[in-house]
Formats: sequence, C-alpha cells, structure tokens
Amino acid sequence: NCDTGFEMGDNGRCHDINECLSSPCPDTMKCENTPGSYQCIEGCESGYIWSLKYGECRDIDECALHKHNCTHGQRCENMPGSFRCIRERNCGTGYQVDPQTQTCMDIDECEQGIDEPGYICKNVPGTYKCRPQNCTLGEKFNAFLGRCEKIQCQPGYNVTSFGKCIDINECAQTPSPCKTTERCDNTMGSYRCVQTFRCASGLEMKDLKCLDIDECTIGNHTCPEPAICKNTYGSFYCECPLGFVFKYGVCVDDDECARGNVVCPANAYCRNTPGSYACECVAGYKMIAERAFCEDVDECQTSSDTCEQKCINVQGSYYCLCQEGYRLNGDRRTCRDLDECSMIPNLCQYHCVNTPGSYKCICPSGFTLERGRQCQDIDECSVGTHHCRSDDYCVNLLGGFRCYPIKCSEGYDKIGNNRCQLSARWCQQHQNDKDLRCTIRKPVKYVYSFISLPAKMRTPMEIFRIRNSQLQTNQYAEFDLRLIDAFDPYTKLSTTTLDHFQLKNYPPHNAHLIAVRELNAFQEIELNIEMKIYTNNILNSISIMKVLIYVSQYEFYP
Repeated sequence: NCDTGFEMGDNGRCHDINECLSSPCPDTMKCENTPGSYQCIEGCESGYIWSLKYGECRDIDECALHKHNCTHGQRCENMPGSFRCIRERNCGTGYQVDPQTQTCMDIDECEQGIDEPGYICKNVPGTYKCRPQNCTLGEKFNAFLGRCEKIQCQPGYNVTSFGKCIDINECAQTPSPCKTTERCDNTMGSYRCVQTFRCASGLEMKDLKCLDIDECTIGNHTCPEPAICKNTYGSFYCECPLGFVFKYGVCVDDDECARGNVVCPANAYCRNTPGSYACECVAGYKMIAERAFCEDVDECQTSSDTCEQKCINVQGSYYCLCQEGYRLNGDRRTCRDLDECSMIPNLCQYHCVNTPGSYKCICPSGFTLERGRQCQDIDECSVGTHHCRSDDYCVNLLGGFRCYPIKCSEGYDKIGNNRCQLSARWCQQHQNDKDLRCTIRKPVKYVYSFISLPAKMRTPMEIFRIRNSQLQTNQYAEFDLRLIDAFDPYTKLSTTTLDHFQLKNYPPHNAHLIAVRELNAFQEIELNIEMKIYTNNILNSISIMKVLIYVSQYEFYP
C-alpha cells in the first residue's frame, strides 16, 4: 500500500498524486502540489493578477494591454486567463488555416493525388512540382501519354545512354562497305563510296573498266527542253525536234505563220504553236480536210437555236429576221412582240388588245366590229333582236335599245307608233263639258322623237330640227323649250339643266334644237318643245314635240 497522497503506478511503485488537477483551492487561492499533499497559497495563475480591491484573481486583458504575440493579419481576442489570435485574411493558393494556431499551413498537393500519371510529384511551399519518371537506357519519356517509350532512331543512327540518336560511322566498320578501288566517306546516317581510280570525262569504272556513261538515259545531260539528247561515247549532243531551230544554245520555235498567206487557205488564219502551226477558219467557216480550204457554215441549218424566228445565211455569217408584228431584240437573235396598241394612238375605236405578232380590236356589247377597227352599233329595233311589246316603241341606243311605252292621254288617239292625235269625235262628245271640252289651248297632237348621242360629243351641235313646210304665207310658228327630266339610270341623279340646250328659231316656220354644253355620259333627258301656229296673227293650234335624248356611256359614234 502507498501512503496518503500517493498511488500505485503500473511499474509497482508509488507516485505522488497531483491534487491541484482537481482544483481543490478557492478561486482566490493558487494551488501548489507537494509530495503526498498540496497547499493553497496566496497568488494567481498565469493570465490572472491579484486584485486588492476585489480580494481575488482577476483576468489580465492581454489584447487591451498589447501583451500578445499576434502577427500582422491576425486579430487578438481575450479569453479567461489567456488570449487567442484569429486570422483576418485568407492564406492564398497552396495554403490553409490551422484551426488551432490560426497560422497558414502548406497544403501537400501530392497527398491529394492531383499529379498526372507517369510523373513524380514533389511538394513545395504553396504549390507542387511534377517531374517525369526516370526511364531506362534506350527509352524516353512521352509527356502526352505519360509513359516511357523505346527510342526509335532512323537507319544509320544508334541511340546513346543519354537517349540521343548519333550517326553510325560505317566507314570504321570491318570489313569496309566500299570496294578496294573506292574510298569510304562517312555521311550523316549513311556513307558514300568514291572512286580512287578515275576514268575520263563521260566514262565510269565498272569491273576495273572505263565504260561510257549514257547521259541521255540517266538524265545527266544539259539539253534544254524541247531539245532531244543524243548519246555519244564519252559525251552527248542536243538535237532540236521538228518545228524548232537551234539558236544561241537553245531550241526556238520555227514560226511558220511568218511566211505569209501561203501557209493557210483563204478565210483562215495561221496560229503558231510550239514546233508547228495550225490553220483555223474565221468565224462562220469550217475546215474541210487537213488545212485544205474553209467552207461556209450554214448556221441556219446546223443549229436550231440560231434565230428565234427567221434565219438568213450569208457567206461567213448569218442574220436573223422577225415575222410581221415582231421586232429584233438587242441580242440580234430573239424577237419581241410589238405592242401596236401602245405604239399607234386610236388604233381601235373602242379597245385594243395586243396579241403575239398582231392586235385585235374589241367592241362593247351591242356593237359589231367593222373593217377590223370600227365599232358599228347593232340596231336591235331593225333586225328584230329586241324584246319590246307590240304597243311599245323600240328605241335603238348606242350599244343597246330601250322599250318606250307610248300611252296617249284621254281624248287622244294613237297614230302610228309615236304620235297621239286629239280626237275630233271625243271633242264633239264633250263640247258641253266645261272641264273636258276642247279649247284652242289644248294641244292637237303629241309627237315623240328619240335621239341617241355619244358621250363627250363636241358642242355646239345641232341634234333636232322642226320644219313646217305645209304652212301658208299668212301663218307662222312660235316655239318654246322646256326641260322635263334628266337622270342617270343607275344613280337617278343628273347635273343637266336647260342651259345645256338652245332652241334657235328660224322664222316663220322652223326651229333647230342645239346642245351648247357637253352632256354627261350615260343619262336620259326628256325635253318638251311647244309649237304654236298662228293664222293672221290669231292662235290657231298648239302641238307638243316630246324629245327623248339618250346619252351613251361610250364616246365614239357608230
């Protein structure tokens, strides 16, 4: 057994117990271990200072008193009895912060396995280095594949211990690679055997004999093209081929064309070629037999696309013509249609339509084409192609017709198909009726006249005449014009007034109706002309002439 304050150790001996480890003293006392016991004494542990004011150990603020060892880039933080340094900045690439000491520790990248295969990694402060692995003799390191590979030298080279290819000196080998009559000269990667016994120029040694060198066969001559090499014993000479002459050491072309017109036939020109010449026919001719003569080419027969319409062959050439109604284009081959409608004003009376090579005139409905250009109105009333009733008056219009029903008022008899005559029998029957009886003011007749006019006709124009050839010398007539109606058949509107007309009297019996202003196209106008007949200056009778004018939508006359 051990005494108080001691304990048995693993080695069987008694060891002192450090009671201060269990902090048996109050906070204001400092524990001091003694053999077999301990004692509490006045004093403070490291990092504390005794305070007389408080009667206890108080912590020392090393940070405030600048009694710390924090380096630049570290922040001091006070702790009970001590302090610690906390890093304020990072360590940078290749370093990391030690969480205990707050210092920058190097990162061993080699332990992380980031090096490439085939390389040996060596760690250095802040980074690492890779070096190729050591290769054996005759090998070199392939950086791309990361491995050692055998060094392959070209023929005539050997590899050294340093991994380099050096030239093999074949001339130092035994036996020598050259003949006894030859000298061996080493070259890079090979060797050359040089004759020590020389033959004359143009000869070479074979089996101890000097034989001729065929410079022409082996190409060891100086004949410039197109000269032909001819071999001789010990030398050679140059010969020019046919069509060339030897001048100034070279073969120059013999220009046969310079001899004049005797070389080629007529209608041909001479073209010199190297060593020869060629006769070529001028355009429009072809060669018959070899350089014999030039014959005219009938381009109109040999080619289908020479001319678009008409082809005319001439000596050495041809020219193109166009059919009537066409004109030759700038390429002198194709033809373009002439637009007669735009070229010739007023070619057609109504409408011109261009056609390939010609034109045609078209008339509107109700007209027929006359003489190829004029539009002739169809008189439906005369030819019977109308659909008017028997008691209607068929009015032929420019381009149509109109069925006008003439109905006579009470007391009038219809005479013919355009006149209403006052009935004498009716007047006699009603002579005692003051409302219906016939007086001198009652018109004795109504006569209907119909006039068709073109649009935009020239004015002034006389459109209607009244002639009284049966009146006696003691009789005369007075006339009065009134506008009853004027309208467009579609819009029912019109700008025509009485001012568009003038009734010109020709005493004593006649009158002419004149249009003095242009009438709008496509309208119907109704006029009344009242004619009073006087006998010995006394009113004898009154007649009404109803003039119905139809203005066409077309501007031309039939």
